[in-house]
Amino acid sequence: MSNELAIRLRDLKAELNHATLVAVSKYSPVEDVIEAYSYGQIDFGENRVSELKAKSETFEANKLSNVRWHFIGGLQTNKVKELLKIPNLWGIHSVGSKKIVEELIKREHEFDGPELKLFFQLNTSHEEEKSGFETIEELKKSIDLINSLKNSKLKVFGLMTMGAIRTEDFVASAIMSFRELKNSREKLEMKDLKLSMGMSQDYKIALSEGADFIRVGSLIFK
Repeated sequence: MSNELAIRLRDLKAELNHATLVAVSKYSPVEDVIEAYSYGQIDFGENRVSELKAKSETFEANKLSNVRWHFIGGLQTNKVKELLKIPNLWGIHSVGSKKIVEELIKREHEFDGPELKLFFQLNTSHEEEKSGFETIEELKKSIDLINSLKNSKLKVFGLMTMGAIRTEDFVASAIMSFRELKNSREKLEMKDLKLSMGMSQDYKIALSEGADFIRVGSLIFK
């Protein structure tokens, strides 16, 4: 797999321009993640706290410290404490409710890193099975809550969304979702917020719409 993985990473990064590639390793054994790391990939995304914890422990045991873990899955309040204790946790892409924000604030002391970057998830496709804030008003209240903290390691860093699951026009739906995320940033008047959007099936569309972070798994770890 070595040469193939190296080539896939090289070719994908060549497309990204300024965007950051988060290699989604949730279906891959830690050996494959370490191999990708050996080729210079440092940003990895996991959607289960238990899997992220296990992989981070293997990295720690092998003294592989130049890694940035991104949590990208649905987050429950009872998992926040465990998540915050994970070494080299760099960002959470799925901050999707005021309840989660309040739990992060409550448990911030569990986090040992210098700064934790928060991406606030918006449900731009407005599908019932999706998590995330539904309105700019409720999103802004949670952002203001974080920004009001003094000497906090929690940083309002970006916005995140996913394209529609059910759609008759995949491209049009993806464009609509990604543009709504961009428009939300404008409505918030926070032009420095980064946009986390685009996965294996729609990352090219996301890049064309200005994604700063893309979350790609199956195109890398085949």
